[in-house]
Amino acid sequence: MSNNKSGNATNNERIRLASIGAGMIGHVHAEIASGVEECEYVALCDGDPSKAEMADRLGATYYRDFREMIEKETLDGVMISLPNELHEPVGSACAERGLHIFMEKPIAATVEDAEKLIRSAQANHVQLLIGHHRRFNPMMVATRDMVRGGELGEIVGINVLWCMYKPKEYFEAGPWRKQKGGGPILINTIHEIDNLRFIYGEIGRVYAETSNKIRKFEVEDTVSISLRFKDGTPASILMSDAAPSVWGYECTMGENPFFFHTEGNIYHYLGTKASLTFPGMLKVYYADPTKVGWQHPLTTTQLPIKSRDPYPDQLRHFCRVIRGEETPRTSGEDALRTLQVTMAVHESGHTNMPIEV
Repeated sequence: MSNNKSGNATNNERIRLASIGAGMIGHVHAEIASGVEECEYVALCDGDPSKAEMADRLGATYYRDFREMIEKETLDGVMISLPNELHEPVGSACAERGLHIFMEKPIAATVEDAEKLIRSAQANHVQLLIGHHRRFNPMMVATRDMVRGGELGEIVGINVLWCMYKPKEYFEAGPWRKQKGGGPILINTIHEIDNLRFIYGEIGRVYAETSNKIRKFEVEDTVSISLRFKDGTPASILMSDAAPSVWGYECTMGENPFFFHTEGNIYHYLGTKASLTFPGMLKVYYADPTKVGWQHPLTTTQLPIKSRDPYPDQLRHFCRVIRGEETPRTSGEDALRTLQVTMAVHESGHTNMPIEV
């Protein structure tokens, strides 16, 4: 650690954290940090002066300038939830102060910025954790264990469906969502790409067809993606923010009460021994291994695995990372690979060509 009032918590001390950015997701992180036993929530920085009331309620000191905050406060780490283009400059400034970083996803706005942030963290010997929070949902972890553990046999293919209707208020509150840099590829598909990588493995090629037929915005409202993992396994993703459906991660998983809860299977993992729906967690297989084939009856088993809010587990993990007890579940390098695949989808949609990752 540098001698700039950065903390150096021992195993008996609470991790001293501050947050930079208190928008929708930044507010979530701040609320959790103020109530998690492993950490002490010290300060909140946001350019909106109305956030001072929130800081006061959470027992934190309010700042409008993050540089003033990291200069004055004794901290172990920061939680950064800012617009994508600010991730690298703010993250690098914090790294230079010797502060461990929990950066909300995506790691950065561009691959080049992501690489720069990773270099800053390495040069200053600080940990960099990227907030792909779904990796902490117990259902995601269980699915990964089943797939990678061979319970489904060799994976034949994977299907992903995400469709939720975004209301006009969503675009009025953030007009940038209609413009380059918005759209479901960079806002939503990046989650599904990370889920596929976390559960199954690295992606080697993507081909995307995009459409703005419904909303007529500058960016897409619908994308159909064909992809191939590096081991040759194919997968498909259909994403749209322009039609009502019960098939979307946010509405089916119940992680955020803002979204109306529905029940519908959004992923299908197809294997040679068995197949699995998600989040229904219905395992489909032949009970008698001597009688397999479409003429024989199938057995279905409901697996007793439930969802849970992953955000507190993610923050506790960050505290353990700072203590040196664990390594980041989503490192900067890991999140960079997710961003590279997502950018390849974007490029493919514009060039109408398959893109090697």
